[in-house]
Amino acid sequence: MSGVWLPRPSAPVHRAPPGATDCHHHVYDDRFARAPDAPYRPAEATASDYAAFRARIGLDRSVVIQPSVYGFDNACTLDAVALLGADRARAVAVVSGEETQAELAALARGGVVGVRLQAVGPSRGNLARLERLAACVAGMGWHLQLHLDVDLLVDAAARLRALRVPLVLDHFGRIPHPDGEAHPAFAVAADLVAAGRTWVKLSAGYHFSRSGPPSYADVGALTGAFLRLAPERMLWGTDWPHPTEATKPDISVLLDRFVEWAGDGSTARRVLVDNPATLYGFA
Repeated sequence: MSGVWLPRPSAPVHRAPPGATDCHHHVYDDRFARAPDAPYRPAEATASDYAAFRARIGLDRSVVIQPSVYGFDNACTLDAVALLGADRARAVAVVSGEETQAELAALARGGVVGVRLQAVGPSRGNLARLERLAACVAGMGWHLQLHLDVDLLVDAAARLRALRVPLVLDHFGRIPHPDGEAHPAFAVAADLVAAGRTWVKLSAGYHFSRSGPPSYADVGALTGAFLRLAPERMLWGTDWPHPTEATKPDISVLLDRFVEWAGDGSTARRVLVDNPATLYGFA
């Protein structure tokens, strides 16, 4: 283990239910070469480190999201799935859309169930690949995970509605505070969710919070708005290991807040257990 991301000794007050899933985390392992044009150089945070973290938080399953630093080389992510357990982990890959069927089939055998399109900041131009990646996903029976600057989510609304594949919106759709559900992107997300093919990750709210810990009141307000919209389409994730944050959030606090915001055990279980089982194919 690298030692950099060893779990803190505290644990959540509200223990997660059996089968609870972290739907969004990354792994950085120095055994695998970073892409030459990687936009940042995060510290090592291995699958072993994450396994210890997952156990402390009380989560049983997880979804490894391919980080941008590895480009289209998903070897680190697939290795993490194998180390975390094929029955307890899935992966979302990053692909160009030009892969062969054999290459895509190999990803599927490694636990890949979706493809991520990142169009944030310097990578905004990647949105041009939207339809090509949607075609790739459709052929594999996967979903398309979208991490978009919030203005792009609004601008691309018609293109997203036209897609006929399951979609996942990363990190609350990157809707900023204090706008919350008053932001035009919330209406776009609500429309996509209502069409029955879109999920929203209630993850990384700390990125946008102005009220901050321990209350994260603004995150709670937006969480409540999404839960009222369609609890059966919501997912939750830690965004471990928070590589862009100088001060790492305490995920125990965020998990406790989420359980409280959910308001009852059945809603929390639906988001933490049932919805991920449906989307990611956990038995």
